[in-house]
Amino acid sequence: MTSFYSGKTILLTGATGDLGSALADGLYQQGATLILTSRTQSKLDALVAGYPEKDRVKTVVADLSLTGEAERLADAACSFTGNVDVLINNAGLGYFALMEEADPEKIRHLFEVNTFSPLALIHALVPGMIEAGSGRIVNIVSSAGRVPIPTVGVYGGSKSALAVMTNTMRLELETKGVDIVNIYPGTVNDSFERNAMRENDRPGLCPTDDCGGAARDTAGEILDAASGGPGEVWLERLGKWMALAAIAWPAAVDNRLRPLRNRTISPPGIEKPKKDRLWRLWQVESSLACNLKCIMCPWVDERRHLTARGHMSEEIWQALRPWLGDVASVDFTGGGEPLMQPRLFDWIGDARDAGCETGFLSNGMLLSEKIAGKVLDLGLNWIGFSIDGADAATYNAIRKGADFDRLCRNIRYLTENRMGPYPHVRVNFVIMKNNIHQLSDIIYLADSLGVDQVNFKQCDVIRGDHGKGFGLFASKESRQVKQLQNALKKANRLARRLDIATTAFSFVPEEQPVCDQDPRDSLFIRYDGSVSPCVNLAVGGPSSFLGESVVFPRVVYGRLPETDLMAMWESDAARFYRRSFSQRVRVHDVALSRADLGHDLIKLREAFGKAADAMPEAPEGCRKCHYLYDI
Repeated sequence: MTSFYSGKTILLTGATGDLGSALADGLYQQGATLILTSRTQSKLDALVAGYPEKDRVKTVVADLSLTGEAERLADAACSFTGNVDVLINNAGLGYFALMEEADPEKIRHLFEVNTFSPLALIHALVPGMIEAGSGRIVNIVSSAGRVPIPTVGVYGGSKSALAVMTNTMRLELETKGVDIVNIYPGTVNDSFERNAMRENDRPGLCPTDDCGGAARDTAGEILDAASGGPGEVWLERLGKWMALAAIAWPAAVDNRLRPLRNRTISPPGIEKPKKDRLWRLWQVESSLACNLKCIMCPWVDERRHLTARGHMSEEIWQALRPWLGDVASVDFTGGGEPLMQPRLFDWIGDARDAGCETGFLSNGMLLSEKIAGKVLDLGLNWIGFSIDGADAATYNAIRKGADFDRLCRNIRYLTENRMGPYPHVRVNFVIMKNNIHQLSDIIYLADSLGVDQVNFKQCDVIRGDHGKGFGLFASKESRQVKQLQNALKKANRLARRLDIATTAFSFVPEEQPVCDQDPRDSLFIRYDGSVSPCVNLAVGGPSSFLGESVVFPRVVYGRLPETDLMAMWESDAARFYRRSFSQRVRVHDVALSRADLGHDLIKLREAFGKAADAMPEAPEGCRKCHYLYDI
């Protein structure tokens, strides 16, 4: 059987990388005449040395990061055979950097290789293809161009630009005999990430926990896809559903990518890279004591039994301190007010010295100018403030004992006196019946105070009757829920216009493989030294779940300082939670990768539903926890 490529002249860029050399070998074996290009002649010579029929292979050294090199390469290719039948734009360069730290010159360099040079080759070769009445252009693009993968934004942008422009060109050239195929290979275990540019030693980031298949297997799939009809071809189904979901359900994709984001984003200059640290997050309840009495607070009964005035002891902290080098991020928030902890700033300093990202959530009443000065001096990464009303009347009625005007003065002082972007200042707004009308107003308030982000939260943590009845979420979508969703969308649009980031939870349950707390790599350390998977399981007792009365179990791995932290982490209970959620994530992803995604939202929603149904049951307490259902 004659191959599609047999007898055709094919120009392949990026021929000496792992994937490129595998493509070259496949094309040679299928009888193609090859024009191979790379930046290094010695690598081209080594590749060609394995081909017995040397007359079927030409090489051209070209650096596609330089303007004009693509046109020179096209001229050289045409001089060999008179015409190019197939152009395979495989050359590509990676760049792993946060968008805020990306270097403008490196961005231009990347776009020259990944976008401008492929387009220049197409422009140079298309006239000859049109004259010949046939031709094919194959672009190796990436799902990173459709999915907001942290640290891969610049690379994704370069591939997205190429995909959009060549998809347009495909329609324009459809009647002229020239086909364009854009191929999304997914993750490939090759030299791409090793050769990528980086800022601050950012690790390469795969959009799944698996870094892809072998280069030779992927090359075979690419060549099969490239010989088919024009259009877009996705070789990795998981990448396809993420790309579709990024448009239809962006919140679901964000939730899926947050653990990867947390593993890969790290402060520069730390002793151990964040990706190598054992724990992504510690939530340290520095204090359960509080200076306010908020109407929805779930920890009222817990405060009746405080020991040590509700403050974590120095002895407990010293038991944690040796392990700080194995923690990526420490949140000093629990059920109380962290600023009531006398040793808070010393402990934050310990964590910062160990290279941990640090932050805490406060009601802001104790943030005097002196305390704010300490926050600024420490180099805290973030600080959050609980503001559940956009005016004094609403706020003061919810947060008993607070003072709206004083809070606003404290926040404004902090934002006006910080040097640079840190601390990142956030507002937590718990959505309830008595403040739902202020969703847009809180955005305007945040803008006036210089706040960077507003987190819209559901009133989801309930113990006994405390917090019960305030939530606005429901078990299924209704007319009222749709109205609430529309109000939240309006507030989010306003926030985008004012350049304020927002986060929000769903109003109806959408079961996740694992919640944001993710006990696979995090711990909750209570003020009394007890260690648990999360705050909800640290404090058991009566609660309610979507209107149903439930009882939360209390899950404790052990207690500090009596028990060693690593012994707790390796205990049967801790292993059970890690194993349970690892299995859920794995089954969920496999189910999605095998689903018939189709091209419409109905099939995509069905795929999500079937993937959720396929997962094994979550642990007992998690099954009735709003967090697991993205409420």
